[in-house]
Amino acid sequence: MPDRYSGSENDSNRRPEEQENAAQNKVPNPTPPIPRAFETAFDHQFLKAYHAGTMNYTYKGVSCLKDPIDLALYMKLIWETKPRTIIEIGSFHGGSAVFFADLCKMYGLDTQIVTVDFRAIQGHTDPRIRFIQADALKLDQSDLHRALDTLPRPWLILEDSAHTFEVCYAVLEYFKARMERGEVLVMEDGVVEDQGANAYYGGGPNLAISRFFSKWPECFKVMEEYTDFFGQNATFNPNGYLQKL
Repeated sequence: MPDRYSGSENDSNRRPEEQENAAQNKVPNPTPPIPRAFETAFDHQFLKAYHAGTMNYTYKGVSCLKDPIDLALYMKLIWETKPRTIIEIGSFHGGSAVFFADLCKMYGLDTQIVTVDFRAIQGHTDPRIRFIQADALKLDQSDLHRALDTLPRPWLILEDSAHTFEVCYAVLEYFKARMERGEVLVMEDGVVEDQGANAYYGGGPNLAISRFFSKWPECFKVMEEYTDFFGQNATFNPNGYLQKL
């Protein structure tokens, strides 16, 4: 989930230079519907309260920042795809990594959990989770890059870091030739567009998906059985459940 945007209806929580940059950043509104429309199923008033609750959600007392619908979708996805490695780009405090480790243990899966962030996770002690400190824009220079050949397949990859267009697109480009057919990448938090924050994130996850599909239409497919399970794009990750073709 976004940790720099409050979901408020105005820019009062931004520094002046951030407001100016956002105003000058020309991004499509709405995002071009490639491969399909990105609008979520959530109305504005509901989304405001739902987002606030998600931002305060914890797992085992650790900030998790996952909404209940997508937690349910991840439970379904992990059971059905049975990944042997989960790679999470964007750790925050590590709550979601602990959730995934517990879930895989409950399912009887021998799944490695690798979580990546440019900041060190304070108090990270769970031996089931491998933490790698790296910049999502420079994954090809990171310890993750050096470790990829050793990570068992299939992979489940989560991009949940900065939510900027630049980072989201870079992660898609990085993994496109490294994933195998049937593996899954989840691009999180395109819902920032429905919150009015697309310019703040330079177009955000939705624009990254749209432009990637425009350039590489045969690389991924949108897993509509997940994005639309509770209604069309009833998820914080609209068109964001992507399966490698």
